Amino acid sequence: MRLVVSNVVKKFGNLAAVDGCSIDLDKDGIYGLVGPNGSGKTTLFNVISGFLKPDEGEIMFGERRIGGKSPIAIAKLGIVRTFQLPRVFSNLTVEENLEASMFSGEQNNKINELMDVFNLKGIRNSLASKISFGQKKQLELARVLSMNPSLLLLDEPTSGLEPSLVKTTVDQIKYVREMGKSIFIIEHNMNVIMNLAEKIFVLHNGKKIAEGAPSEIKTDALVIEAYLGESSKKE
Repeated sequence: MRLVVSNVVKKFGNLAAVDGCSIDLDKDGIYGLVGPNGSGKTTLFNVISGFLKPDEGEIMFGERRIGGKSPIAIAKLGIVRTFQLPRVFSNLTVEENLEASMFSGEQNNKINELMDVFNLKGIRNSLASKISFGQKKQLELARVLSMNPSLLLLDEPTSGLEPSLVKTTVDQIKYVREMGKSIFIIEHNMNVIMNLAEKIFVLHNGKKIAEGAPSEIKTDALVIEAYLGESSKKE
């Protein structure tokens, strides 16, 4: 289902974290969102998914206006998200996390499938508070998928993971796409995003400065300047 973000603004005080941003996910696929630290990527995801209300602009998902709706309402329409630091129900087991996230029936078969895909079978009865960071990332991805969304917003899904688990996560994202889901990913690992995304949007200081295929983004002068500028600030 098509997601259209039109001239969205989100301010914190006088600072526009997202500044007139327009993005069109016009067909099913894997899309990337990149940019230097502080460029507004997570804020944009928060606005799309209902955790923040836009100050200006419009967000359409299919034929519905979703700007300002609650996260639950937006999830029920088919958009769900993960976070940089995984959010799970710490006082529930891994299996109970999946059960609690489902909107409708046929739980057993779906839970078993998700357990297999996300390597959770061996810890299904473990409390989520007791599993590793990497396992929590896997559980969160399985948990949002259990809601049967049509669009997943993934906020740095490989951040903090060891290389072997990064590869596993990339394979799992490809599996999710094969299920017919669309995916919008924030990712700092450029190798990951360049190999996954069909189209990439680039933010800088809250504004979209470029969009295109990975091969186009690699050579875009504004993108190179934004990233070189970020690197020079750190030196």
